[in-house]
Amino acid sequence: MDYYADAEGGAYLPDPTHADLAGLITDLNTSDNTFFVVYPEDDDLEWFVSVSKNVGAFGGYEVRRYDPSTRQDATSTAADPTGIATDLLTWVTNR
Repeated sequence: MDYYADAEGGAYLPDPTHADLAGLITDLNTSDNTFFVVYPEDDDLEWFVSVSKNVGAFGGYEVRRYDPSTRQDATSTAADPTGIATDLLTWVTNR
């Protein structure tokens, strides 16, 4: 599966690895790099997953998974960048 990550702060990574995704997560901040999105390379596919810095009382990160082919549109929160990266890769691989 070909996919890429595109961050608000300017980072663009084709086929990001687990380490790449964990790095993108830890690089998020509350001023100029608040989120990144992983998209499929194939423009005909409409899924995406995004991670944003959660500025609420929980802190950590907000993860949104969207895939219209499975009617999934779910948002969750998490605090561990390594665990989030693992979940992202699993989710993307299942697309």
